[in-house]
Amino acid sequence: FRIAAARRILYREGLDSQIGGHVSLRAGTEDAFYVTPHQYFDESMPEHVMKLGFDLQVREAGSLPPAAGANFHASIYRARPDVNCVIHTHGFYQSVLSTTGRPFEVFYDYAALFLGDVAYWKDDLDLTPDAEGDLMAETLGDRRVMLMGHHGALHVGDTLENAVVEALVFELCCRYQVAAMQVGGTPLDDRSAQAYRNAYLKYGFRQMMWDANYRRIRKSDPDLWVTLAE
Repeated sequence: FRIAAARRILYREGLDSQIGGHVSLRAGTEDAFYVTPHQYFDESMPEHVMKLGFDLQVREAGSLPPAAGANFHASIYRARPDVNCVIHTHGFYQSVLSTTGRPFEVFYDYAALFLGDVAYWKDDLDLTPDAEGDLMAETLGDRRVMLMGHHGALHVGDTLENAVVEALVFELCCRYQVAAMQVGGTPLDDRSAQAYRNAYLKYGFRQMMWDANYRRIRKSDPDLWVTLAE
């Protein structure tokens, strides 16, 4: 249910990825994770979520076939015991920014959340899925975001809620950056950005954002809440 709700929140905030993109959640202490299939984010239901092992074998089937491309989720969970959620989207503005060769910068104060936390990746068609996943995990390192050239972005978090909020805020900040670059804007200095970052993390910005978006989809997506009574 939480994964389906997360996908619908991402959709409402402009992060639908057609039938691509994934939201996954570590399955406790198992070498496994819950993940979504190929589908539009706003059609996600609890019955669609499946459990895959780190070997990508289906442990619990959903009502739709497993999605291709879940390999890097397994690699990241293996490499990062601190990560409990992995999100990959093809957001419009992050995808546009990823074509410019310019790094993500703090043009808008919310972007301070990602100060020093963004890695960069370019797809390599010559890599096998296993090698790709392991290299993506290595490239991500201990950071929380990876901007993927001509593709989108990947987010990791200690909780699903934090990862969802960071994914939608990152897309918003990419939108500001693309617009600011068009008018010759300049990024915020690192000292000011660090002060903003500290404040947002200290005062529970991410939880408040999750709670607000959760309240909104209770009203906008009644079909999802019906499943709780079934």
